[in-house]
Amino acid sequence: MTARESFPRLLLAEWTKLRSVSRWVITLLGAAALTIGLSYLAASGNKTDINEHADFVSGPHGEPVADAFYFVHQQITGDTTLTVRVASLTPEPDRRAVRMGSDQMTKLEDPSPFAQPAAGIMIKDGTRPGSSYASVMLTADQGVHMQWDFDADRKGSASSGARWLRLVRSGNTITGYESADGAAWQKIGTATPKNLPSTVEVGFYVSSPAAVYASRGGGSSSVGGRPTSARAAFDNVQRGSGGTWHGESIGDADRLSEKGGVRGGGQVTEADGTYTVVGTGKVGPQPPDDDMVETALIGVIAGLMALIAIGVLYATSEYRRGMIRTTFAATPRRGRVLAAKAIVLGTTSFLVGLVGAVGSFVLAIPILRKQGFTSPAFPRPSLTDESVLRALLLTAAFMAGVAVVGLAIGVLLRHSAAAITITIVLVLGPLIVGMILPGTSPKWLMYTTLAGGMATQRAKPPTITLAEPWAMIGPWAGIGVVAAWVAVTLGLAWWQLRKRDA
Repeated sequence: MTARESFPRLLLAEWTKLRSVSRWVITLLGAAALTIGLSYLAASGNKTDINEHADFVSGPHGEPVADAFYFVHQQITGDTTLTVRVASLTPEPDRRAVRMGSDQMTKLEDPSPFAQPAAGIMIKDGTRPGSSYASVMLTADQGVHMQWDFDADRKGSASSGARWLRLVRSGNTITGYESADGAAWQKIGTATPKNLPSTVEVGFYVSSPAAVYASRGGGSSSVGGRPTSARAAFDNVQRGSGGTWHGESIGDADRLSEKGGVRGGGQVTEADGTYTVVGTGKVGPQPPDDDMVETALIGVIAGLMALIAIGVLYATSEYRRGMIRTTFAATPRRGRVLAAKAIVLGTTSFLVGLVGAVGSFVLAIPILRKQGFTSPAFPRPSLTDESVLRALLLTAAFMAGVAVVGLAIGVLLRHSAAAITITIVLVLGPLIVGMILPGTSPKWLMYTTLAGGMATQRAKPPTITLAEPWAMIGPWAGIGVVAAWVAVTLGLAWWQLRKRDA
């Protein structure tokens, strides 16, 4: 019998061991059932009314957006060209931390080009918040950008000084340009906003997103925003035909309430053809941090407990009954036995986890929809969505990985109760501590412990605005941590198998 032939037989033998113990089979089925059941109960207890908020705004594609800024504009019909020079842009001084009530809160840094103080020019479908638009702007820290309809962004130059900007409308196409001297122009890009009628508003504007501060720890999180303002000077304003400019706060622009701040969302003054505009507010996407997919898969934690028990017992039961000697007599190369056990257990646990994850998703999502998780704030997720498929597959891989870690610890300790307890603590301990620790400190727990695998459930990007510590890291980082634990614990188990007697 060759090695190539014997290993498949070894796999078959290990699979036979696993499926021959009826209580193990029942526990595996119970892991899927527990995952689905807890997810269903958790979904039933989650509610939101975000779509009913008075200041909620949806964009032209039905997505949640922010659309608040100070706009100096006039109405125009048909094709047009607007050119201005942004002579200066001065954002409000940054405040890294503030105290809100009894909480000391830390500013959340958002690198998105939609989250920068900006001064620019815009063509917009009226002044209704959420309507289609195209703009070219100079940002405070990221140079020139062209943006449209709240989700499209095209980067221009990295210039941080005075800049000439131009928008040209030709039919349904908007083209953006920039220039250093008003003579030599560089094209930034073209846009075709979804709903741009013949008659639109054109003009120049200033926006300054609110500074968002967060405080988390003690099992909860709180988020607060502090309005900010930016001041910009515009000159060399050129449009194809004359008209009167009107200054207006668009949307529910944040009111600046601190002493010396601008109230009413902004203001404009004009002197010798130079317009000084102060504005506040954000123009860009504004999705909620809550993740429907994560909420639908929260029952994974219950299924994990059952898989940990199976993983440990799959290793320790042979030692307890003395069967391990027979196994090693038939296959003296102990590393192959460990590898076969890990493959059989990992594959089985992955399939069980996948059934539990898919079942949880299918049952919990309709419940969440009834509880207020609906469009536009929460578009309905589908099994065919890339982010959903990733979450389901990585969650199943996470569950399989933890089961294999339980197997390895069982081999190391050869004591069922101790191995089960230690593996459970490795998962739950960092979660509990991470809930209590303040700020971003739990992030490093997630990067170094099995608890980080919980991040596999998220379909949205990482955030520190939620109480769940695993939301701070991405799903691929989470599964990477679990893979590292599998490799290290199996390596230690293999080393111990070679050193110790059966």
